[in-house]
Amino acid sequence: MWVNRTRTDIKAIGHYTGVLVAGIGLLMLLPMVVAVFLGEWAVTLDYLCGVTIAVGAGRLLMLSAPAGTRLSHSNALIVTGIAWLAASLAAAVPLALSGNYGSFLDALFDALSGLTTSGLTLVQDLDHMSLAHNMWRHLTHLIGGQGIVVAALSFAIGLRGGAVSLYQAEGRDERIMPNVMHGARFIWFVTAVWVTLGTIALSTLNIVRGMTVVRGGLHAFFATVATFDTGGFGPMSQNALYYHSPVFEFITLLLMLAGTLNFNLHADIWRGDRGELMSNIEARTLAINMGLLSLAVALGLSATKLFGSSWEVVRKGVYHIVSANSGTGHQTLYASQWATDVGGLAFAAVVLAMAFGGMASSTAGGIKALRVGVIVKGVIQKVRQSLAPPSAVIRTKYHHLTEQTLTDELVSGALLVFVLYVVTYISGGLIGAAYGYPMASALFESVSATANVGLSTGITSPMMPTGLKIVYMLQMWAGRLEFITLFAVIASAGLAFRNKKVRAL
Repeated sequence: MWVNRTRTDIKAIGHYTGVLVAGIGLLMLLPMVVAVFLGEWAVTLDYLCGVTIAVGAGRLLMLSAPAGTRLSHSNALIVTGIAWLAASLAAAVPLALSGNYGSFLDALFDALSGLTTSGLTLVQDLDHMSLAHNMWRHLTHLIGGQGIVVAALSFAIGLRGGAVSLYQAEGRDERIMPNVMHGARFIWFVTAVWVTLGTIALSTLNIVRGMTVVRGGLHAFFATVATFDTGGFGPMSQNALYYHSPVFEFITLLLMLAGTLNFNLHADIWRGDRGELMSNIEARTLAINMGLLSLAVALGLSATKLFGSSWEVVRKGVYHIVSANSGTGHQTLYASQWATDVGGLAFAAVVLAMAFGGMASSTAGGIKALRVGVIVKGVIQKVRQSLAPPSAVIRTKYHHLTEQTLTDELVSGALLVFVLYVVTYISGGLIGAAYGYPMASALFESVSATANVGLSTGITSPMMPTGLKIVYMLQMWAGRLEFITLFAVIASAGLAFRNKKVRAL
């Protein structure tokens, strides 16, 4: 039975959407402070406009219902779906004013890409973009990586009436701590630790290699945020290739692995239970996946003779598989090389790594290792059942935080999301091909957008067709919400439209 939204429901949805949009506006104060500190006065005005519009629009929406209004789980799904679009619209305002985008749509593309930690970009002349604007681009990764709702919960920004529902609607069914607020704050604590360590390590490297303290420190912060939050933006157009450093690659490799780790596993490690990493089905599936695909990439790159030594083949291969699997999107190749120089086996392995994705309850995207592990276990169970006597009862156990029993419901749920991702991957590829791009490159780009990765063959650019920009934006949004929340928004909008037509008749 479909649930029709009452006027009270709509007011509650408006209120909580307003809370999140206003929160985005307040966070724009951070790049505005950076602009003032660096004397970027025109940029300061960009953020003053952004703060005014976002906070003003958010406050108007908040007036639709009183603070503390209760929010049902179904309404929370709609708030979460709408909030990512509304937050992107707000976040795009200062970017659109920067002069680095050809249109507001291009700025919106980058804002949505940043918040969904996709990392695809339509920015122009990135190498000369102001540091404050670059700060905001990377802060969208920091906000979106942990989740807009988690960001608001961490600071207890007006979500008391719907905290649990919104937390779950953002795809976080697993409780890290008994209390949702404490769980959200733990996520930010882990993030703060890794961002601090990464920034110190990369700052030291940048300064030793000749950067000024300010530029080296900001570049280090940008790279750390983009890496731990598996986003993939970079302050320079060459991305990670700009740094030409094996040490940089090693540090960011560690940050990628930390970013794709389930926050529950972070909690277990923090409590001293490191054995969970060895027994957890998700960690084991991801490790096997990365190992096999790294081997495939190494073999594929060796066949191309693109690199001069075995060490470079292994280094580049492992780096790009971890970048693709974790959804980070950093690359140390030129975008055009994916289609022209990288062999078929290596190309296919990277596409598969992007498609499978990282862990659940992390900053990574894609199908997720937990679902892949559950599906494989389900297939093995079906084979065992087919070979066993009719009277035999076959049960399969697996370990994910606790010992669990595999059920048909779990397997069917994992298969449903798996199929939705695959259909979206292929559909986006076909649309890209219909616009005249090579099918292999179009599929690569489609998987990258849907899995929120950010690796690109060069299709994503300010010059690509407007229709394809919109398609990739929808894919980034759908992939971040893992479809169900998106379907809830579409269904509710359809019901509202139908009811409006019925009343008009």
